[in-house]
Amino acid sequence: MRLKALSLILLIFCGACRTTRPFKAADGTILDTSIAEMQRVPINGVRQFVTIRGSDRRNPVLLWLHGGPGNLSMPLYMHYNAPLEDHFTVVYWDQRGSGKSYSSRIPAETMTLDQFVADTHALTAWLKQRFNQPKIVLVGHSWGGLLGMHVIAKHPDDYQAFMAVSPISNGPVSEQLSYEFALSNAQQKQDGSALATLQQIGPPENGLYKDGLDALKKQRDLVQKYGGVVHTHLRMPGSQIYLRSKEYSLLSLLKANKIQQLSYPMVETLWPALDLKQQIPAVNVPVYFCLGRYDNNCPSTLVADYVASVQAPHKELIWFEESAHLPCWEEPQKFNALVKEKLATATDKAALK
Repeated sequence: MRLKALSLILLIFCGACRTTRPFKAADGTILDTSIAEMQRVPINGVRQFVTIRGSDRRNPVLLWLHGGPGNLSMPLYMHYNAPLEDHFTVVYWDQRGSGKSYSSRIPAETMTLDQFVADTHALTAWLKQRFNQPKIVLVGHSWGGLLGMHVIAKHPDDYQAFMAVSPISNGPVSEQLSYEFALSNAQQKQDGSALATLQQIGPPENGLYKDGLDALKKQRDLVQKYGGVVHTHLRMPGSQIYLRSKEYSLLSLLKANKIQQLSYPMVETLWPALDLKQQIPAVNVPVYFCLGRYDNNCPSTLVADYVASVQAPHKELIWFEESAHLPCWEEPQKFNALVKEKLATATDKAALK
């Protein structure tokens, strides 16, 4: 018992002693132009956690919108996409109710898409003032891609460009295709256990499973099993990245179930009516869509159909041929180079106007 108590104390102590490494010159001194800080920013009544990193704070500001809703993803972005910090001031934000922004005191009624759009815009205003920049760039992954589309549709004047990575574009159709992918693979492989699971949870109705979050987790586990989330493999398992993270502790991971319970009602509200073709047929911001060829979590063929229809001052669809739902982590070198090429170039062009 004493050993368990000591282990718990150590875990809590380590969780409270997080930091983020500084940027250093060749002689070991901290770069004067750099920024490496962690703080909680008051955003619409909730203190929300951000880590801000960049070798030169004068670079364009890039705000990451993570997936979920409710995923603890920032350690993976910091690991796989750290080279972006040499070209941007990168803001890693735990959205309302996620990661270090989780609190049991967050009112459940504030967990809505409109609130998340308002939070993103409020944080954007804070960043624009903090770094004296008229606009910033956004990168949104999965749920963050959906959120980002709503943000730029409502507040186009605040964003130079947006990159959507594996976004969801249609709740009911996307979920039906994802279920059929798992079922087809289970049938082809004569996977009795998987077939029993899929029969037990049943197909989705209007994008939702009758047993809610528990059924969704089981279905996603099978999509992952058959290569529809990660096509090949990540160079380092997520668990190792979390354990090595300087910014996050195991305490953050222990909150995962509570975070999902807080966030899932938003999925139940949004997914049945989610259709970007109808809701956001056009935007006034340059947009770049990065899709994994094998994505069956948010099926990329469906997203590509939306990309073909959406109107924008500039749009591009970039395929990642060795990826499923996680191209920013499965092909990080290609992804990081693409962000630098497209988004840094967008800010350079704006500066010349």
